[in-house]
Amino acid sequence: MHQYFIKDQNQILEPGHRVYLNQADSHHLINVLRARHNKQLLVVHNHKKYLAKYIEKQNDLALLEVSYEVSDKQSQTELPVEVVVACGLSKNDKIDTIVQKGTECGMSFFQPLALQRDVVKWDHSKAGKKIVRLQKIADSAAEQSKRLKQVKIKDLMNLKEFVAQYQDFDFKLVAFEEKAKDGEHHLLAKIMQKLIKNQKVVMLFGSEGGLDQEEVDFLIEHGFQACSLGPRILRAETAPIYLLSVISYVTEIEKEFENEVK
Repeated sequence: MHQYFIKDQNQILEPGHRVYLNQADSHHLINVLRARHNKQLLVVHNHKKYLAKYIEKQNDLALLEVSYEVSDKQSQTELPVEVVVACGLSKNDKIDTIVQKGTECGMSFFQPLALQRDVVKWDHSKAGKKIVRLQKIADSAAEQSKRLKQVKIKDLMNLKEFVAQYQDFDFKLVAFEEKAKDGEHHLLAKIMQKLIKNQKVVMLFGSEGGLDQEEVDFLIEHGFQACSLGPRILRAETAPIYLLSVISYVTEIEKEFENEVK
């Protein structure tokens, strides 16, 4: 069943109430899916999920009627911790992949960073266009994966701005491949076992060129912990997805299994 976000905060969603999708979502529902009268779909508004049905097309917009709110247990698709994925600027479509798959895996925010070894550089004009494009990718992935919250794509930052922005997070990590080469594979596991509901995690990943040692030292000086992601060296677009999968397993799957056993 397809899902759409109702982005107008002034809309009221109650059983029997009628709402409109925005123009882009209306086009997708009417012209791409070729929805017929009474087609059922899911809509999300203010982090709540509702079953709705398509009524008709009015002035190129899709008119929906809300049926009922979906129960919390059925609609819970958010990680129990907030996760910010911060990445250097990768080339080609790698950053698109990180945003899309990261959204599917539960990240809360995506923070692009300008780092020393980035092959790609964004000037002010390019940065604005890139952010808009990435936001569209995140929105589409959030709908596809039935998220309750949309992933916010943050504005481009340098390392000093980044450290100041996220200084109060519970866990601040930087993925550093030199730790893997040194045989350090346990810090991440120890941190994962400490995670509890509603905590905030930020993790920084380099682009294809990796991170400069000076950058890692600067991060450590400001409270970040450098850790490996296991014995294998992962690509820039793979590492964030690996971390999110670990967090999902530890905070969702493993915890649920432990509760069932008890």
